Amino acid sequence: MSNAREKDIIVGDFSKTPYGRYEKDGKSNASAFRDTVLANAFKNPEIDRVNVYLDTVEEGYEYGSSFLEEAFVGLVRKCNIDANTVKRKLNIITEHYDYVLEINDYLSKV
Repeated sequence: MSNAREKDIIVGDFSKTPYGRYEKDGKSNASAFRDTVLANAFKNPEIDRVNVYLDTVEEGYEYGSSFLEEAFVGLVRKCNIDANTVKRKLNIITEHYDYVLEINDYLSKV
């Protein structure tokens, strides 16, 4: 039995169609998602794993690379969270493994 404390983040609770990097791109942008949803979970030392459920958005919706990069790499660049902390805690839940590969690739370059 694990003592790990987990936080589940359902992207669809933030938006069914998340899009863009910045506020100018609309209210469902990556910066807003990062700052209002992701950052607190990654900064919390009591949370060991952050499960991010990507497949909870509108059926058929595809994430843009700008959204994924800004949301996850932005945790390091903009929120000053250590890259190793993000990599260790992040658990992407999706049937589309290409998103996992893409996010991991971005994080490997931070």
